[in-house]
Amino acid sequence: MSWPLRSAQVKRLRRAHSVLGLTLAGLLYVICLSGALAVFHEALERWEQPQLPESPTYSAPQLAHAVDRFLAETATPPDELFVALPSASLPRMRLSADGHERYVTSSGTLDAAPADSWTHLLVHLHTVLLLPETAGLIVTGSIGALLCALILNGLLSHPNLVKDLFRWRRDRSDALHHTDLHNRLGVWGSPFFLMFGLTGAFFGLIGVLVAAGAERWFDGDRDALIASVYGADIQVVGAPPQIDFQQTLDEMARLAPDATPIYLMIHRPGTERQFVEVGATLPGRLIYSEIYRFDASGTPLGHQGLSDGPLARQIAYSVYRLHFGHFGGWASKLLYGVLGLALAWVCVSGVNIWLARRDHRSVVNGLWDGLVWGTPIALAASAMTALLEGPAQAVLLATLALLPAAAGALPGRLGPVPLRGLLALCLVALAGVHAWRFGIDQPPVVVAINGALCASALCLTGPLLAARRRRPRATTSLGAPEGPPA
Repeated sequence: MSWPLRSAQVKRLRRAHSVLGLTLAGLLYVICLSGALAVFHEALERWEQPQLPESPTYSAPQLAHAVDRFLAETATPPDELFVALPSASLPRMRLSADGHERYVTSSGTLDAAPADSWTHLLVHLHTVLLLPETAGLIVTGSIGALLCALILNGLLSHPNLVKDLFRWRRDRSDALHHTDLHNRLGVWGSPFFLMFGLTGAFFGLIGVLVAAGAERWFDGDRDALIASVYGADIQVVGAPPQIDFQQTLDEMARLAPDATPIYLMIHRPGTERQFVEVGATLPGRLIYSEIYRFDASGTPLGHQGLSDGPLARQIAYSVYRLHFGHFGGWASKLLYGVLGLALAWVCVSGVNIWLARRDHRSVVNGLWDGLVWGTPIALAASAMTALLEGPAQAVLLATLALLPAAAGALPGRLGPVPLRGLLALCLVALAGVHAWRFGIDQPPVVVAINGALCASALCLTGPLLAARRRRPRATTSLGAPEGPPA
């Protein structure tokens, strides 16, 4: 391809960008919106179950007592017992194995089981679109790869990219208004959006890549390929029956004084082959954790080399924090949340460009309005249902199906303005249901979430009040005036 591009080449690129964008817009919007919220999944877990006691500290006796009580509850000893240690963002200890989970009090006794059904639903919507896991991961991974192609195609199809970096013609036609908004957000956010697409493709297609790589280089042995990338497991024999957690924590502090343990993985607990892995974050590193191994008596058995091993291993283990922004505290999470919403807005404005250029309205306008506004309404309605211990997923799916259908069937009555009002009502109702269920005396993070719900509702009602002072006109899914009706 020659440079600069000829006019005919730019037209072909723009046509391809439009076709691909319109094809992906709906699913990509749902993935982006749910992903922007899933960045805060730790805070949302606390919001769903705010009555539990919290503490950012833990002790070896607390660990020992909790593990003993947890194993006593299980019918058969698990192969692996996961212990999530309390942290600043989620100051709760949690044990889980084979689908059985319990929180732990400061004394080591077992507390309630996690009730993060809506948070889990939200993350599941983002990662697999509520499809069966394998199929869902392939779908979302493929959309991530196509997002990268869409971004690169969009950048190449705008030869005046640098000249128009700050151009936004708000006082012109709707098509130009949406085009400038779409292009400015797309260009300024493109480095981050590409990163979202690449890391999302990695998560979704890793199973396919592992299968293909194992067949090509390891005679079909997937475990061997995984071991070559992430490091192999170890085998221990003759372990004592009780784990010395105090010695393990002391040795961990001696080996890596700057590391912060975030979880323990107890392999084959209660057997002579048991050993402990301590996952710990390292300052200034993007890897999810380094893994340090100890036998049951607390003697170090080495580490997995995720922080100082082969470069491919370090990169592979850094993908999670890069994708979700869990590396710089609240600052990085807020940035990622805003960027996720910006990418969702790019999806919406892209379709609005196409709709605004048409000289008529049709059922497509209503369907798109219903999806754009119906998705956050469905999330809010399902969250209320989860707080009331109802079928959250059924409510989410039903709302996602019914609102677009209703908006398509009633374009004059159920457009963006009433849908915006319905969303504002749902957000206020969600905060009200939470306050009714758990009270208003809550940890700061819970108060902040309920405050954000009410503030968002206020932001949504502002344009509604302004719209009442204007002559009613048909609008696009973002609330801007639309072209003449058919």
